[in-house]
Amino acid sequence: RLQRYCAYIISLSDRYNMMGCYRRAIPYASLILSTSSTTAAFAPLSSSTGRVRSIHLSLDQRRNKMSTDGNNYIDKLALIMINSEDKQLVARSYGKKVFYTPGGKREAGETDEEALLRECKEELDVDLLSATKTQPATIEPYGTFQAQAFGKPEGTMVRMNCFRVVPREAEIELACLVKPSEEVEELAWIDSNFDRAKLTVTGIMILEDLIEKKLID
Repeated sequence: RLQRYCAYIISLSDRYNMMGCYRRAIPYASLILSTSSTTAAFAPLSSSTGRVRSIHLSLDQRRNKMSTDGNNYIDKLALIMINSEDKQLVARSYGKKVFYTPGGKREAGETDEEALLRECKEELDVDLLSATKTQPATIEPYGTFQAQAFGKPEGTMVRMNCFRVVPREAEIELACLVKPSEEVEELAWIDSNFDRAKLTVTGIMILEDLIEKKLID
């Protein structure tokens, strides 16, 4: 499955003239497919925030600026929201061509929950835990995904800790309330047929995971 994913990334680079995040991902995808001395697997990085998906390369990690000890990555939080039609919410910033999973970085002293609530208020104009009639609403870890950071220098990784709102009834309510804030140009609800070229690498990983778990159509 990993080899098919990497082959897909490489094919995208040819199709789209190695644009954006795919160009950044090519060294890792090519290395996995072509280097016999490299071990490649989806490997857990931690057990504290749910399921973790990451590309782990054992060959010269320092050269590739990758680490599994948490010292060289951008730490982000993201909300996975699925509506009543089993479609996932994604957002696109002004002037950007690709969609991302709503969320962002922590501010100093924030917990995961505090940061996610703030980011969703800023991007989606909704209070995740208090806006629904279904109470109590809470957030729970979904999983962690790691990949080349979109638009960043090669080797800069993003580690995205993802969460969902529960219970399901509260999530469906929220899906009817979200709207793009001033910093978001477009929100979209996507399914398994969505064009992967319009997603960040982590966005592709999340979508494929949701499909594998049969959580979206």
